[in-house]
Amino acid sequence: MTHEERNREIIKAIKEVTERVNVSKKAARDFLIKGGIYTKKGKLRAEFGGEPSKKDTEAA
Repeated sequence: MTHEERNREIIKAIKEVTERVNVSKKAARDFLIKGGIYTKKGKLRAEFGGEPSKKDTEAA
């Protein structure tokens, strides 16, 4: 497999996943939770720009 063929396959896979998870808000949210970007409560994780949890911001 050439580099070009590999890239085409990767782009194809990304498009397939995008189509699958964009069928509904719930499917998109579930995908982001499973990927670790959002918490189960639907909050953006701190490492992706969300607010840090209270236990992570203890007073010194």
